[in-house]
Amino acid sequence: MIYKKIIIIFFLILCTIPIKTYSQSFSKAGFIPGNIWYSPDPFEERDIIKIHTIVFNPEDKQFLGDVIFFDNDVFLDKKSFSVQAKEIKEVEISWTVTAGKHKIFAKIENAKLLLPNGKFEEIYIAQNKTEENIREVEKKIILKTVNLDPYSIIDNISINSSESIQNIKNTIKENTPSFIVEPATLTANVIETIRSDISNISKVKKETIQNEIKAINITNQKNNTEKENKFIKPLKYLELFFFTLLSYIFNIKFIFYGILFIIIIFILRYFWRLIF
Repeated sequence: MIYKKIIIIFFLILCTIPIKTYSQSFSKAGFIPGNIWYSPDPFEERDIIKIHTIVFNPEDKQFLGDVIFFDNDVFLDKKSFSVQAKEIKEVEISWTVTAGKHKIFAKIENAKLLLPNGKFEEIYIAQNKTEENIREVEKKIILKTVNLDPYSIIDNISINSSESIQNIKNTIKENTPSFIVEPATLTANVIETIRSDISNISKVKKETIQNEIKAINITNQKNNTEKENKFIKPLKYLELFFFTLLSYIFNIKFIFYGILFIIIIFILRYFWRLIF
């Protein structure tokens, strides 16, 4: 008899569970099927874009809840919404695009209706999830531009060589007695001043000759005086070559001091043989 009462009580409990569960009302509010889009579209890796969806409310009460966005089941962001009766509302989030395969979708949680008495009624909605939007984003390859301008290359070499020479100077200065450092520094400064002056002069002279050659070419085309200037142009090109070479040597410290070092070695070698 006791077992019979227990079975009856257990059965009554089971009967009350679905009644309590389904006492909450159903609603046709929710997402429009397939309702995920992007702006801008198409997009690439590292772009910052918007992911959009629309929530509609066919009920005669205000519809509230949260839209949660996912990418491959990974949480992206959550936005709360409130849709008036018989209206729709756009919900969006910002997303920084990454490379790879993406499965974007959204879900509605905490869905409820606002009752006239100011209380909320939790509801079950039929369209509580959007369709999964699958996108494949390729890895973005960033090409570094290479400056092939010969003058820029020379300037870069000059800057790097100047830094190397300055490091050598600092090392020598730190490990050499002061009575040797001071005259050596003075001599080095004089040589550096001469090198810089000759470099600037040769560069200006080179540009001047280039302009003169252009002027000769224009004059020849206008007046047809090629025969009269047939000896002038080769001399100008020879002069241009000389000042270009001079500018190149004196502009790049590494080459200038390298040649100067070799010249000093030959001079010392000559005097060594002369004395001994």
